[in-house]
Amino acid sequence: MTGLRLLRYVRSFSDGRVRIRHPALRREDVAAVVKAKLPAIEGVLSLECNTLSGSMLILYDSARLPRERLLAVGKAWAAYLDAAQAGRPAQTPDC
Repeated sequence: MTGLRLLRYVRSFSDGRVRIRHPALRREDVAAVVKAKLPAIEGVLSLECNTLSGSMLILYDSARLPRERLLAVGKAWAAYLDAAQAGRPAQTPDC
């Protein structure tokens, strides 16, 4: 179920690049958390959030951040974004 939750938000994916769209990313407070936490993950090279479109673009080094790890991180963040969007208390992932 969690994997499906993540996949519905992925708009494009190729090695080294992922575009995510999620309604919670339209919120400045949520986007600020994402911008502060995600770049700290080893292998993430850059992150751009657009609160107008509710999207983020993640550029990463696929040699340092393998697909399996990227999916695990994505699942944790999808759960966070879903909770934030629903107004439920949401713990930021420790990824």
